[in-house]
Amino acid sequence: MIYEIDKRGKKPPSPLPVSSLSEQRWREKKLQNYLFQHMRELVSTDLMVIGQSKPGEEADLVALDYEGELWLFELKKLGGEAENLLQVMRYSQIFGAFEFSDLDDLYRRDHSDSTQSLALAFCEWFGYDLGRAAEWGEKLGKRHHLVVVTDGTDDKTLASIAHWQRHGVDIQAWPYRIYQGTQRAFYFDLPELFIRGKRISRKAVPIFFVNTSRKDSDEPTSMEKLMLRDECALTSEEPWIYKIFRIPSGAKVMLYANKVGVIATGIATPARWIDTPVELDGEKAHRLKLREFRVLRQPLTVQAIRQASGKSYRVSSVYELWGDAGKAVWDAASARP
Repeated sequence: MIYEIDKRGKKPPSPLPVSSLSEQRWREKKLQNYLFQHMRELVSTDLMVIGQSKPGEEADLVALDYEGELWLFELKKLGGEAENLLQVMRYSQIFGAFEFSDLDDLYRRDHSDSTQSLALAFCEWFGYDLGRAAEWGEKLGKRHHLVVVTDGTDDKTLASIAHWQRHGVDIQAWPYRIYQGTQRAFYFDLPELFIRGKRISRKAVPIFFVNTSRKDSDEPTSMEKLMLRDECALTSEEPWIYKIFRIPSGAKVMLYANKVGVIATGIATPARWIDTPVELDGEKAHRLKLREFRVLRQPLTVQAIRQASGKSYRVSSVYELWGDAGKAVWDAASARP
């Protein structure tokens, strides 16, 4: 429930008007299609959606996380019921018999525009070495997380979930809420998702600058060249070398060149190359692999950053941008060709 709170603290909380998919003239299938397309924006970039249901015994949405574990989502338009749990557990049983080729077929069926195998696409999505694709192919989908996505849950469902969790079943209800909006939009509230202590969703995606260490010269440094070549963020020398570990997977990262501005953008992956630091000008360096990496043909200049954010930044090796100012800078960089 979302409440309106009077800032003076005198009025009681006022709940926003609750709605439903039916009132918004959305079918369950439309919500499924929307989540299939926009899961990473709504939930997390740590999930790679590989398939959605077709007629037959299939989970509504199937995803992999960065550890190769399978997430099976069953969507319900109305309040959940205990029978929904048996349904999603049946799907887990079916997927338990899957070989990699079965998962690959599912991925290719629902991503007909992709020319890659699931293993290669997985490595590219999460920033792993493509040479490890065969190794990952043997690991994908071996452990399952079961999620019933529903507009509220009844006591019977909650009691059933508690029963199966006590018996070691990795299952969770994930209730969403729909609120009245405008003629063109409604409001969708989706809480954070934790299963057995594992967090898969974030409310706000952090945004970072990583400095490419240009000093007095206008020429790119060896550090900057390496970042652009390997599509990564990088820090070196004490005490900055370990600051790369402040950046969580899924964060938005902008490579920042002094006096120039933002020259490239990407999304942080779990790949840190911790065990294999590189030598850079006689110093060790740690790298963070970025996906969706893009070099800006027209850098977002220092002046443009100031105009977008209303702030002047002194960018250290790793610098987090907070609030609306950070989003404004990222949006401005994303709009650059």
